[in-house]
Amino acid sequence: MTYIKINFGSNFEDEFQKVVDEVFHLVSPAFRNYECIWRPNVDVYESADEIIVLADMAGLNKEELHIEVDRKKVKIAGIRKAIQLLQNARYCQAEIPHGYFERNVILPSPVEAQSAQASYADGILMVRMNKLPVGKSHRVSIISEK
Repeated sequence: MTYIKINFGSNFEDEFQKVVDEVFHLVSPAFRNYECIWRPNVDVYESADEIIVLADMAGLNKEELHIEVDRKKVKIAGIRKAIQLLQNARYCQAEIPHGYFERNVILPSPVEAQSAQASYADGILMVRMNKLPVGKSHRVSIISEK
């Protein structure tokens, strides 16, 4: 049996790709047997003082994760390796995505990037960041030129 993989690209196209994959999966469950780019699920929480980002990273080691934080977003990237349980085995169903992933999460408020702390336990990545104070002003002194 031959497999058809259709790959379109961007966000709208990714969603369209999922729908097309589901149609083919209904016809033949083995259709999903391919490496794909996947997007881990993410939750974002906000309190008065901080923003917390949780990401579902089951099956990864913390050494395989790359995290970048700036004032307005968090980038989480890495690679989940395929699990090979048996030699010369044939998949009857393959739904666990693997391969490279990248999530850019836009934050609801600006944060202090230097305050970011990440922890990883039980397949969940947590990134905590302090919010920048709103309305806090910074006095600028004027230097006279001679």
